[in-house]
Amino acid sequence: MKGIFQKGRAPQTAWRLAVFSMAGLLLAIAAADLLGLGIIARVRTIAEQAVTVDVALEDRGDDFRVAVLDMRHYHRNIIFAGPSRRGLADFDTAHAVLLVQIDRLEEVVVDDPSLPSPQRLREQAQQYYDDFRPAIDLYATDPRAFTRASDEGLLRLAELSDAAREIDHLGEQRAAAALQSVERETSRAQWALLAMLGGLTLAGGAFIYLSIRNVREQQHTSAQLAGALKLKNDFIADASHELRTPLTVLRANAELARSLENDPELQSELLDEILQESDRMTGLVSDLLFLANSDAGSLPLQIDLVEIAPFLTELSDRAGTLARERGVTLRTALQARGLAEIDSARIEQAIMILVDNAGKYSPAESVVVLRSAIQEDEIVVEVQDRGTGIPPAELPHIFERFYRVDKARSRRQGGSGLGLAIAKSIVEAHGGRISAESVLGRGTTMRIVLPRVRVTPSAVERRAQPAHS
Repeated sequence: MKGIFQKGRAPQTAWRLAVFSMAGLLLAIAAADLLGLGIIARVRTIAEQAVTVDVALEDRGDDFRVAVLDMRHYHRNIIFAGPSRRGLADFDTAHAVLLVQIDRLEEVVVDDPSLPSPQRLREQAQQYYDDFRPAIDLYATDPRAFTRASDEGLLRLAELSDAAREIDHLGEQRAAAALQSVERETSRAQWALLAMLGGLTLAGGAFIYLSIRNVREQQHTSAQLAGALKLKNDFIADASHELRTPLTVLRANAELARSLENDPELQSELLDEILQESDRMTGLVSDLLFLANSDAGSLPLQIDLVEIAPFLTELSDRAGTLARERGVTLRTALQARGLAEIDSARIEQAIMILVDNAGKYSPAESVVVLRSAIQEDEIVVEVQDRGTGIPPAELPHIFERFYRVDKARSRRQGGSGLGLAIAKSIVEAHGGRISAESVLGRGTTMRIVLPRVRVTPSAVERRAQPAHS
């Protein structure tokens, strides 16, 4: 009996070992999952910190610095040109904007003893204004007192500019540190998970799979953060570059026009250039605001039930005028019929962007074709040109912001690289899609596809109602 009992203990012991091994495996898997979740949460926290605080700190520090530079610009205008009603109004407005930027900075500023507090910056800005503003009245009566107050004011502005530079630099450092922290957390996760995997058997394959998946998610999060920061920096750099060029022209022409008091004709030419550059800057800023609203999901649309045929017919008249201004001829083949729920002004804007692009990159006196058709339950609008075409490597990027295939030619023609990005935002906001096909040497076809409304009694009733109802 004893021998039989002892023999019976072996399966019992094996069963217990199996249970303990399975329990250990489950605990190891649970520990790995908890570790992975903790690391993912840590990476997410760092990413959110970088986006909501560190990047915002850099952006608002840069805005504060620009406000200080504007303040100094109007200060110097008063020094060299003397006080005027317009000059004093600009000076007062710049001071108000400076205080607003300090308030915005206070919303994200971090507790760093090396940086001046927003309260201190606000006191410096107000002290500068309180000391220099009254001294402007002494410009003609007491030049020496005015000069002394002006020099002291410029020193205070220099201190504010240095503080803004330090804040901007700190934001850059914190964003970079956040990326490094994400990479360190990912590296730690890899080593910890590999150490745990070393003691698992074949049944731990599931555990290995889950662990590697967690690591890949962390690496993906890190890559997403790095990509988001790069896109943000590239966007700011491109926007700054686009704005810097007209600002430089405005400043140079304004200074030159001011020095040419005895040459009214040349002054008039310079003022015309200033107006042109101002219009260009206004358009660029409007485009940037449009894309910002689109990114925030707050693109305003006035949706109505629109009959496509007359809508495209009316649009083609304006498109033909635009094409003629570009030196090409517009030919139409409009066959689409039916109804669509769209913001007609925005959709027209998107189509006109395509026509304008086709005209820009087509040979003189060539033909641009605007056509429409119905494919199943979709409305297709195409703009086709006979230009040089787009290289295959460039085609996937043409709807990106500030992207230009021929950068030098686009700048000469006034392009900012935002038109196709705006068209894409408009079309996608309507639940549609936009694409491009191109063959080098033969031309390009841009295509907008929008959902069509099926003709039903309710649709007809809505069409008959006023737009505001």
